[in-house]
Amino acid sequence: MAKQTADEIIESGVCHFTVGEDLGLRLMEIAQEHLTERNNPVQALKTITESLMGCPTDLAVLILLGNMVLPVDVETQQVICQDRVKGEHDRFPKVDPIYFMESRTRKIVEYGGNLVVGFRMLQNNIRTNRGVFSIDFDYDDIFKFIAGDNDVILDELRDNREIDGIASLFETAKRFIEETMKTQSTMEWLMQTCDDFKGKLGKQEGKNYEKYLQFRGDVADTLNDVVYDMNQTLKLKFSLDAPVDDVAMYIESAREIDAVIEKGIVPVDILDNYSAGWLSPEGDYYALNGEIANMLHIQIADALQEKGLIPMYESDRDKELDMKLNPDAWLEQHGWVKIHGNNVQFAGNLNKQMGKPNVRMTDKQLELIRNYITDCHQCVIKVGWRLEKTSIGMFMNYSQNPIQMNKKFFDF
Repeated sequence: MAKQTADEIIESGVCHFTVGEDLGLRLMEIAQEHLTERNNPVQALKTITESLMGCPTDLAVLILLGNMVLPVDVETQQVICQDRVKGEHDRFPKVDPIYFMESRTRKIVEYGGNLVVGFRMLQNNIRTNRGVFSIDFDYDDIFKFIAGDNDVILDELRDNREIDGIASLFETAKRFIEETMKTQSTMEWLMQTCDDFKGKLGKQEGKNYEKYLQFRGDVADTLNDVVYDMNQTLKLKFSLDAPVDDVAMYIESAREIDAVIEKGIVPVDILDNYSAGWLSPEGDYYALNGEIANMLHIQIADALQEKGLIPMYESDRDKELDMKLNPDAWLEQHGWVKIHGNNVQFAGNLNKQMGKPNVRMTDKQLELIRNYITDCHQCVIKVGWRLEKTSIGMFMNYSQNPIQMNKKFFDF
């Protein structure tokens, strides 16, 4: 039978497509991305129920979490729903609720802590000003700001060029608050939905429940700290005569960062000892100088995505849904090393917990880390999210056995 043209197919009104063997796997990946990266359980379930006509919500939950999988029968070209079988369905993604909660909590506590430091530096300088200029805010304005009415505060701040840089701190805090509240909702949804947390709590389920309570408490405490310090800052008076110290450094750093990003971020020499950076598996180092409140790693990741080194979307389907990739998560999952001062963090060994292949640090990354810590930080390295201090020699000894190294420094 001759191949039909597009016009002939349209005229006939009949069109047959071949179902790829990975259709079900991709559907699960898209749904889980909505859940774990976009914090949208409702859209995650709709992705499954709308793609699999007649699929009940209870079944969609099991598919979403990975308890059940969607292989394709090559002969019948049909998607099959069946229980996960270890060893047979390992390539299908599975949501690990404890890993999700722990990794998100770690990031929230880290980023939230940076924001609190930034606000407290700003408060200190506001309190010690000699005051010839002030802006007052009340709680109505604060809550309008948190709810999204940026103009209430930010337009007034931007009337003055000298404090324009401070506005970005408040904007970053607003985004942090919004995303953290979404993450809280996702954690709560997982808590109520996952089989691990359903029914009577057994021994393992009890441990998971205790972990969840710990994570929920850490997230809530961090969020409260950020909101409190932002509110306290807004209640103070801003002065153009504030001492030129930490706040001025923050503002100047923000301007320099904007200039670098506007030109397009490029690799730099790791031995130039930048404040923070991301090291690629090939050895390219992208870094910025700035203060802790400048949220450097987030800005670098965003700049790398703008440059095209990180895809904007995982797939064409994601592009249609405007479901953009999280650049931080992409870098971690693809084996980039996160560096801040002498703190070195790596998360590629945790991919398996998300149903993806683990990756290891490359020899090039290890070589550059050794040179960097030796030349710039007196051979002392702080490793992993625990900030475990050790000598670079000891770290390199562990690196000879990647599994042992990851277990020692980078695993949860």
